[in-house]
Parts: sequence; structure tokens; C-alpha cells
Amino acid sequence: MTTEISKAFLDHGIRFDIPKNAVGITGVDHVGMAVHDPLKSGKFVEQVLGGTEVYRAGWDAEDIKLGRPQHIFYHVGTTLLEIAKPKDDKSYPDTTTLEPQPHFAFGTTAEGLLKFADHLKAQGVPFDGPRSHRGMSACSVYFRDLDGNNLEVTTWEKVPEDKVTPMGGPFGFPVWPELLHNWTPRD
Repeated sequence: MTTEISKAFLDHGIRFDIPKNAVGITGVDHVGMAVHDPLKSGKFVEQVLGGTEVYRAGWDAEDIKLGRPQHIFYHVGTTLLEIAKPKDDKSYPDTTTLEPQPHFAFGTTAEGLLKFADHLKAQGVPFDGPRSHRGMSACSVYFRDLDGNNLEVTTWEKVPEDKVTPMGGPFGFPVWPELLHNWTPRD
């Protein structure tokens, strides 16, 4: 195993050149995030992330009898995102941490990243970025959802340098607690 950054990774060559998995796994089927109010958080997914609802469960009498949590699946680009109210009503993200982990990252183009930053600004959602990543061609915008889940939109395409802040050193890192907000859905 190597710890050096390969030229192919720097140029995002191996990022999209997917090797065959030895045990037959094809990828992530879906990503699940804990939310307090799936209906309000669903509006965030639709209006901020451009998600399209696919399936919901946990509201009818039979699901309630079975103890099925309230959850909704959305397509956000090629990613299937599940938002769910935890049954223990405790398993939410730590909104005080500076740690970026865990986080959920969605892909876009360089142009899409800049448009998305403008979209967040128009939505009143605080964000950090676009930020360049040392040692690779990725550039990202960081923000949080209503419940404090760490989110990222990233591109592996070249973003104009005058639109980007480097990551680390004198430029710092995203300060996650400053990215909390009380976004309100449009009607």
C-alpha cells in the first residue's frame, strides 16, 4: 500500500477509472442521514440539493404498528439519499464539532460547483468554499443541512483559481459550527 499521491490521482484519472471489486460490490446503494423532521428536511433536499422523491415509508398505520421509522428516499443526481427520523430520537450529528467526518459528498462539474455556491447564497444557506484540495484536482463547497449533517459538493474539474480558496495553512479549514442555519422552505 502506498501513501504517496499518484500523478493519476492528481489528474483525477483513477478517480473515475473504477477497478473490479474482488467480492462483487458495485458501489454504494444509498446513503442515510438522521433528521429530526423528514418532511421539512425533504424540502431542503428538494429545494437546496435538487432532489426528487422516490419513496417514503413510516407514516401509515401498518408502518407505525411495525415500528418502521419515518423515512424518505430521494435521487440527488446519481446518489440515492435516505433521510430518516431515528427510532431512538438521539442519533443525530454532533453540531458542535469541527470534524468534517462523517460527511456526504455529491459530485458536479466545475461550472456546476460555482452555480451551486450561488444557489446556496440565494437560499440563505451558509457555506465555505469553493476550496481546492492540496495534492489533487478536487475543489469543494462545504455546508450543512437543517440537522447539522456535514455536506459537500465537489468537482474534479479545474475551477478558475480566482474563484477558489486553498485548504489549510493560512487559509484554514471549514468551521463547521459556523455553517449551522435555520433554512426555511419556499412554499
